[in-house]
Amino acid sequence: MAKTYAQYYLLKRRQMNEELWLNGIYVANAFQTVLGNAFSKRKLKYLEKPLDIFEKTEAEKQHEIRKERQKLIDWLNHLKQFSNKKQGVD
Repeated sequence: MAKTYAQYYLLKRRQMNEELWLNGIYVANAFQTVLGNAFSKRKLKYLEKPLDIFEKTEAEKQHEIRKERQKLIDWLNHLKQFSNKKQGVD
């Protein structure tokens, strides 16, 4: 029974360590944002959503890939339109 409590204690300590580590990442990002905005001309934004710390399923990975691919296609199409306008091509 003492071994079970020791294992539970170790597990709780590891969880706490990971929570504190993750909290440190958020704090570091907050400081980076504040200091970057104070001393830089380029304005930085704090994280828009929580960090994703969990393993993604294959379906989620594929969805993310499709989403990023579509963003790239949209950006390239925008670039092509801009280039055509600059060259006077309709």
